[in-house]
Amino acid sequence: MLGNEVPVLLEFGDLDIIDVSDAEESADSEKLTRRERIEQFRMSKRRNEAYATMLRVEGIASTAELFSQQPSRTICIVNIGYSAEGLLTVQLLESAFRRFDGFERAVVDIVKPYSFAIFRRTSEAQVALTELHDKPCPEFKNKSLILEYVTPSIFSQLTKESMPGSTESIAETLDESRGLYYIADFISEQEEQDILAHIREDEEREISTGGGSDKWHRIQERYVKHYGHSFDYQTKHVGDAAKTASQQLPLWSQSFIERMSECIPAHAFEPDMLTIQRYPPGAGISFHVDSHTAFTDTLAVLSMGTPVQMDFRKPGAHKAVLTSLDLEPRSLLLLTGEARYAWEHAIRIRRTDLVNGAIRERQERWSITIRKVNKTIECDCKYPNLCDNDAETVQRLRARLQHQRD
Repeated sequence: MLGNEVPVLLEFGDLDIIDVSDAEESADSEKLTRRERIEQFRMSKRRNEAYATMLRVEGIASTAELFSQQPSRTICIVNIGYSAEGLLTVQLLESAFRRFDGFERAVVDIVKPYSFAIFRRTSEAQVALTELHDKPCPEFKNKSLILEYVTPSIFSQLTKESMPGSTESIAETLDESRGLYYIADFISEQEEQDILAHIREDEEREISTGGGSDKWHRIQERYVKHYGHSFDYQTKHVGDAAKTASQQLPLWSQSFIERMSECIPAHAFEPDMLTIQRYPPGAGISFHVDSHTAFTDTLAVLSMGTPVQMDFRKPGAHKAVLTSLDLEPRSLLLLTGEARYAWEHAIRIRRTDLVNGAIRERQERWSITIRKVNKTIECDCKYPNLCDNDAETVQRLRARLQHQRD
């Protein structure tokens, strides 16, 4: 359990490194043998890996967003899940908790590396956590379980189901009335092939004229390329123009951009930024809202290659609001108004999606995001929960812009 007894999470890149000398120095040499010190360090490493995996899967930056420091009747088993154990069943997980008074049920999601145990009362969950946390569990071949308390709202967000007796809602309609437009088969299969061919041709030209390098940038596990304007992933705002593949939008994009305005004339706009993203199998993007002050009201996403599930959540509400949309190849997603400003969207980092009760393996996916830069760097929207208008970074950008004008 997180607290003083658990070491700080390692950087993801350090998780595969075991330094025996560090392990020896971190333990009390008078009480532990060398073998025990090494095992203690390995257990600490495995614990950190489990937390890091859960953060990556959910696209969340900190464990503080997931786990509760206060006891609750719902326990998350961080390192035991279907995708972590292979064929974990509810029955097997229940066998580890059934001996405790008040145990009600186990929850296993077939696409998640973690699971849950739910108790009738918080006090009964405390007994189970105290006895099982960080201790060998016979039902799992003496693997040590890592247990954390979670609140009903977090449980709902992670599992898309409400706690029994809870008044929290976990789903809410997100449609055209709220600014989400979805057009299936927006482009034809031939157009899709042509666009992907153009992308490859641009890359080959960049390599031939750029001394062997191209204009792709790796962001976590995905690859991005910007036209018109770049994006600074540190400031979450418009970036250095020198990092674009071109300061003009590619000619091959004109036809579908024009058609986009024709299909949804009420939200027609003239984009000046186009971003290509390539998602290898398992890659994703964490929950975020496109900066209110960096871009104008409307943004669009063209999907190609293979389908993927996109999740939407509305933070700051009294209810845990979460909904999903399956983005099919050749489809167009347009966000404006509430859907653009008040909802975050994400693609979970995982290799499968659960769609209509069936597991679907992910393959390589491409997307093109189309936006228009907000030249004023101002936002007066009515959705303050996700608005960055008053952020220090934005204030500095506005001051710099004013200085340039003066």
